[in-house]
Amino acid sequence: MRVKAATGGNLSFKRKLRKEEIADYTQTLNAAKQKTGQTGKSILIVHDTCLPQNRSSNTGLGTLSSQESLKFFETMKTYLGINTIEILPQGPISPKNGIYCAYDSAALPLANHVINPQLLTEDKFGRLITQEDIQEVVKKNISFPNQANYKNVMDDDSPFDKMLKKAFDRFKNIDESSDLKKNYKIFEKENLDWLEPLTKNASEEEKSFFKFKQFLAEEHLKIARSELNKMGLKLYGDCEIGFSPKEVAAFPDAFAKDTYIGLRSWGLPALNYDNILDSQSASHKLLKKKVQLAARRYDSIRFDVSWCYVTPLLTQKDGTESRKEMGDSLLKLIEGWVKEVKGGDFDVNNLLHEFEASSEEFRAMKNDNELIDPLKGRKKVYSSAHLSENWGTNDAFLNYRKWSPDEFVIGVGNHDPQPLRQIAEGAPDFVIENGKKTAKLYKKDQIAPLARILNISETILQNPIEFAKAKFAEPMSAKNNMLFYMDVFGCRERFDMQNFNNPKAYSFKIWDDFETAYIKAVREGFGFNPMDALAKVFKAKGLDKSEPDLYKKLIKYRDILLEKEPAAPLKKHKFFSTAGIGLLMLAAGALTIGIRHEKAQKHKH
Repeated sequence: MRVKAATGGNLSFKRKLRKEEIADYTQTLNAAKQKTGQTGKSILIVHDTCLPQNRSSNTGLGTLSSQESLKFFETMKTYLGINTIEILPQGPISPKNGIYCAYDSAALPLANHVINPQLLTEDKFGRLITQEDIQEVVKKNISFPNQANYKNVMDDDSPFDKMLKKAFDRFKNIDESSDLKKNYKIFEKENLDWLEPLTKNASEEEKSFFKFKQFLAEEHLKIARSELNKMGLKLYGDCEIGFSPKEVAAFPDAFAKDTYIGLRSWGLPALNYDNILDSQSASHKLLKKKVQLAARRYDSIRFDVSWCYVTPLLTQKDGTESRKEMGDSLLKLIEGWVKEVKGGDFDVNNLLHEFEASSEEFRAMKNDNELIDPLKGRKKVYSSAHLSENWGTNDAFLNYRKWSPDEFVIGVGNHDPQPLRQIAEGAPDFVIENGKKTAKLYKKDQIAPLARILNISETILQNPIEFAKAKFAEPMSAKNNMLFYMDVFGCRERFDMQNFNNPKAYSFKIWDDFETAYIKAVREGFGFNPMDALAKVFKAKGLDKSEPDLYKKLIKYRDILLEKEPAAPLKKHKFFSTAGIGLLMLAAGALTIGIRHEKAQKHKH
């Protein structure tokens, strides 16, 4: 995420919440959400590799347990009122065409970036590395201040990996009776069933190093989850549909020969669906292992491409396609596997399922408004990127489709679709159809339903900023909603650009001064202002009349987020000459002109 630092060093003209305002802001936000019906999950989706890092310790990839990341989540919880963090898959990634796509990652292990180097400098982890060791990694990342640098951290033999090898060498010399060594041995014993196959062709040293890294990653993920839970945030992990080539080689009997799951272009080997319901089959055991690792690591799970558990599309090497009708048999197995880990009282309605797909890939409906049986009652995740009169809004799902409020999560987008800002500005969405690049425009058809639902004139919604604000507002009346971090920050860039071989895909990092960046985006109009969104819902529902005091508070805080921070008065100092004060005033004037000029330009976040 490329967000310019505030002009003029420490000077800031962006109005942040003040300490004395936070409690009342939070109470107002929570009370308003209760009134609009937003009483379930409020999810912020992030890619943990793109979390903020302090410039002095920027290794290239963010990590969930760092102080910077935890401060970011705390800040977003305050401003947005979120209660859930959802992260993309955390497995190691082998790049394709230079792109490190999270959905091409390994399904079982965790990647290097999950390990927090700062934790390894502490006594709890045996002081396995030093600050000097960390700086050696940071020095290799000088040219990547705002972009995720996967090569520096993720790759085997990367600077980060070499640092971990130093930690491993020191770990081998730690006393066997230490808590760290005892915990490692417990982890190794409990996870041998997948650790050993993934390293069967490696040397003993390589096997031990791999196990050591997995142990650290698991421990650091536990710490991150614990810290988030203390803040009142649940951690959801994304369980991708595929497996990596190394996993296919490690568990060959689990996969159908020369067969891919989903579209051939995905390049993901398919499990053997012919015997996957047989508890003794390799495919059954491998899928169970993947699901239960996710259940152990996270508070709950979002299942990538869940429709491939219902009606999997299988593509042969020669391009031939076929489908298998599984009904809800696999979904029931998955729910049972999660309960084995979480306990019998775990509510499977907390599991999230991606059933959103094109009609060519998957038919979710029996007819125009009735879901197929496996989807009924399960929590489905949808974006409003392609909303229409009868689809993609809370209003349509409740009043036209007749779904229960507990059956779905809705938001303006996630990692997949065109970003909200592009849609609002009328930019075309380029997709590949029949091997050709085709332009799609989505804004025009969305204006009428948004105008009706929110009681806003269609003329007003032609304005890109007002359109974006309306899109943010509509899901705020849903019981469960979601936000993707790049939409929150009003970014124009598309996160997933891998179809066009763009190396910046999956690499937009959150700026280290994220609060300033967020307020800047809100003031520009494309960042998410929750108070504005709730005020629009209040107006549409008549709550501005029935709850006038609460509505006034929404307007108050909406406007606070749009204010400029008043400049501090210039104090006369005995060392300031009249000429010196004049020069300072001239400089301030030049700065003001510069800011006005900057506002007149179109920014790229």
